Amino acid sequence: MPRILIADDEPAIVMAVQDELVFEGYEVHAAESGPDAVAMARTVRPDVLLLDLMLPGTNGFEVCRTLRPERPDLWIIMLTVRGQEADRVTGFDAGADDYVTKPFSLRELVGRIKVGLRRATGRAATRRQTFGAIEVDLAAHRVFRAGESVELTPKEFEILALLIRRAGEAITRDEFLDAVWGKDVHVTHRTVDSHVSSLRRKLEDDSDRPVHIVGVRNVGYRFDGTSSKP
Repeated sequence: MPRILIADDEPAIVMAVQDELVFEGYEVHAAESGPDAVAMARTVRPDVLLLDLMLPGTNGFEVCRTLRPERPDLWIIMLTVRGQEADRVTGFDAGADDYVTKPFSLRELVGRIKVGLRRATGRAATRRQTFGAIEVDLAAHRVFRAGESVELTPKEFEILALLIRRAGEAITRDEFLDAVWGKDVHVTHRTVDSHVSSLRRKLEDDSDRPVHIVGVRNVGYRFDGTSSKP
């Protein structure tokens, strides 16, 4: 049975959505604040997260940024009364997959959830990524090199997951800081460099000449899952 987590602090909306989804045959859970949404997502491991933008404690953008590296397969639908393009762009940049503006039709929302479940199923099927001798199981948070388990710190795994999810893109150090450490934590670009260096030592054949976790001058890093040494 698919699991849906509703993160919204408006009881009337939660009750209406919950009743509709239960009727459709889904297992439904609810959270009333940002911190509760993060904690419950980690415990319940939903297939779809309906995420209100204006949550108490931690807003929906930050919840999304926190959960996305941990759950690349999770389908996240933002719920908000704000419909400005800037909010939609910020939501997608944070890792949201879809966006619904209040007030919304319950039937439309159910339709969006069904689409999300189909796409999330395909996403989960590709959660195991292989590059060279390295295999990464994004859902299980496990990494293997030549069949042997590689121990990564939580921050190292989050960095690796972000790199893989955005393979081929240049990711700035500020983006790493926001996604992995959070905007309220004050650490420097050097912290990112230090963690990336550690990742390279654990995963690259030659950490001084990396072919997968590639530096982008004056920007940050890019993941290349296809490169090989000449």
